[in-house]
Amino acid sequence: MVDLKDFLAREGVDAQLIELQVPMKTADAAAQQLGIPVGGIFKSLVLRADTGEVLVAVLPGDKRVDFKAVARVAGCAKVSFASEDLAFQETGYPPGGTPPLGYPKPLRVILDEAVLQYPEGYGGGGRPELLLRIRPQELLRVTKGTLGCVSR
Repeated sequence: MVDLKDFLAREGVDAQLIELQVPMKTADAAAQQLGIPVGGIFKSLVLRADTGEVLVAVLPGDKRVDFKAVARVAGCAKVSFASEDLAFQETGYPPGGTPPLGYPKPLRVILDEAVLQYPEGYGGGGRPELLLRIRPQELLRVTKGTLGCVSR
């Protein structure tokens, strides 16, 4: 498993890891624990394109991914959820803790435009009991991500 704390320090990322007392398995649970709207929880969804590329879509916790929109932005015909094994293999993180950055090798990150309405958000912190607090603009900078409307 990758150490997100090491990645943040090595890359000079302006973000903070927050340790919670219990694992947060859903965006709703994390939002309730923090006392914020569920949209302020940024979901990192690991997807597989029909080309074989693995990519990560980041969207607010109150949105659902639009697979056709992700495919358009990614320049492929179709995307679907990656299997748990493939997601772990490619990101280095277990389901429920996948952060929006910090992978062992570069993965394309597509950020839903809706994340920009939040001055900061909370994503997976590498483990279910950790959250990463980060500004959307910092996330874009570090991931060299692509912005697009990929939610509904």
